[in-house]
Amino acid sequence: MELCQLDVSDVDLERQEILVRQGKGDRARRIPVPDAVWTILLAYLAERRGARNALLRTVQKKRRLDSLAVCEIVRAAAQAAGLTQAVTPKTLRHSFATHLMDRGVDVAVIASLMGHRSLQKTGMYLHSLPSHRESAVQFLSKAP
Repeated sequence: MELCQLDVSDVDLERQEILVRQGKGDRARRIPVPDAVWTILLAYLAERRGARNALLRTVQKKRRLDSLAVCEIVRAAAQAAGLTQAVTPKTLRHSFATHLMDRGVDVAVIASLMGHRSLQKTGMYLHSLPSHRESAVQFLSKAP
């Protein structure tokens, strides 16, 4: 839903960020955009030729995308990629957090990016890191 509610004005061209105005718990947050995605986003905005309002719109009716359309786009992309399991926007969100955790990003940073109010909510992604617990303890036994 956060994606569907984005407007063109939520793209901060100077900071290479997107402002999520209506995030989880009605709290706003800024999300940095990776360079590869930023390049695609800038090209998309250039094609829109200064259009305002909804950032993502349907092609036929030029209306704001809704959550059902996003689900269908994600499903079709997963199918085109040859994925056999069901993939939803929530799957992508979960994968985002899990990959950040796998790369050692601090849980507080992940919580901020995800829009979680508490670290407990973000902690649900820790299940994917069973070996990190052992390596953390082993780290303590290493000489400085």
